[in-house]
Amino acid sequence: MNMNDFNMEEKDIYKLFNDVKIEESEFEPMDEEVTDIEKQKIKKNLKKRIKGQRKFKILKYSSIAAALGLICTIGIGTISPAFAENIPILNSITQKLNDEFGSHGSYAEYSQIVNKPVTSNGITLTINEVIADDSKLVIGYTIKSNKKIQNLETFSLSMFLKVDGKMSGSTGSSAGNYIDDHTYVKSEEIHTDLIKNASKKINIALNVDEISNIKGKWNFAFSASKDQLVKNSVVFKPNIKLDFPNSIAKVDKIVFSPIDTSIFVSGNYKDKEKVKKNMEVNHDDSLMDYDYWVAYDDKGVELIPKGLGGGRGDSNTGIFNIEMQYNKLNKIPKYLTIVPCKITPSAGGGEGMDKNGKKVHYTIKSKKQVEISKTIDGVYPIELSQGKMGKIVIENIETNKDSTTVKYRAEGKAPYFQAQDLWIKDSSGKEVDYKSYDIKKDNSNPNEFVRQFKKLDPNKKYTIVTDDFSNVEFREDLKFTINLSK
Repeated sequence: MNMNDFNMEEKDIYKLFNDVKIEESEFEPMDEEVTDIEKQKIKKNLKKRIKGQRKFKILKYSSIAAALGLICTIGIGTISPAFAENIPILNSITQKLNDEFGSHGSYAEYSQIVNKPVTSNGITLTINEVIADDSKLVIGYTIKSNKKIQNLETFSLSMFLKVDGKMSGSTGSSAGNYIDDHTYVKSEEIHTDLIKNASKKINIALNVDEISNIKGKWNFAFSASKDQLVKNSVVFKPNIKLDFPNSIAKVDKIVFSPIDTSIFVSGNYKDKEKVKKNMEVNHDDSLMDYDYWVAYDDKGVELIPKGLGGGRGDSNTGIFNIEMQYNKLNKIPKYLTIVPCKITPSAGGGEGMDKNGKKVHYTIKSKKQVEISKTIDGVYPIELSQGKMGKIVIENIETNKDSTTVKYRAEGKAPYFQAQDLWIKDSSGKEVDYKSYDIKKDNSNPNEFVRQFKKLDPNKKYTIVTDDFSNVEFREDLKFTINLSK
């Protein structure tokens, strides 16, 4: 099993720390511990620190050796220490971090307090809180060291996780912040089939033996209940069948939860051998064709994509399962309209390891979209074409003492999807970092947005930039409706 490590545009990963494609794999519960040799193989793929910019690095790593056939996939987002100042460690870390990254669910309300610290070799790992439902665990935790710590963006609890005494492959996403040189807080969302099959009360064990290249013993045992979150979720089972060019899919259920909205899809490949060849030749690990869905409510307002959900696929049997995730909705609509899309990565390759632990380089099928830019000259509006998708209109750009705010509207087929592709470059072509990754949408005018960047230098020239979305297949001919009635 190859473990990919490559850069992608923000749109390619669907949103922020959103949306990672999941490695083809078969997941089975395991009781085996991860050996030191296997962990060394994993760590070789987790060396590079994630940069808090428009381009994110997506890391894929194996939770147990490739020989055991398990894979973990994690999308990681970080922001600068300046954003960490307002994070109260004793309050809900999960709520604060998800708010910073634009996933505004009721995390604090459903968090179960753990607050268990374990110290080993100068590092204290504290499990602060946990949330559980039928598909995932969300764990908020703090790492504190007596020395300067770094590269914790790649640290994950999932490789040490046991649920009811069993280990399994998992997928997920995380967001973290450095409070200072000695303290790191993180919220990690872990999807595993062990949660789905567990009872309402889940017994969780974490036996961590290394943090930031420091060996030690950080062992935890605690329980979490799925009851409250499951009880306050509304589930629909539409049983809609879909015939895509390369696969047959079925919408199994939709869950409206207090923390997010999920669409669960299962299906099978029409031609298993074609899928295998595509994986080998193009390193295409999409679980199905058109695996990114733009969703609209009954008012035509686009749902905000949250990020990676669970998913697995087996090219031997030709069967796959996917969970599409969106932000929490305040009201359940009468129906959802779905437009399936396929996004061809704009990046061209990566580095991984084969089953023998040997480093290998490879290329992936890619398509670079065309950038569209105009000079920021203080005259508004500024209109930027986005090809067949529509356009962005910059209404105003203001700079205060610590940030630059862009107010704009997106006009076209998928306004929020389009609004994500906006950035600023200086005269040398260097991108300006975002001040906040939360794209603020006006609820009364859902096509209008606000995005914050780090403060622009008044003595420099800048351009405002988007792209033509030429690497996106927006398949309106495959559009379908999901009626939400019991």
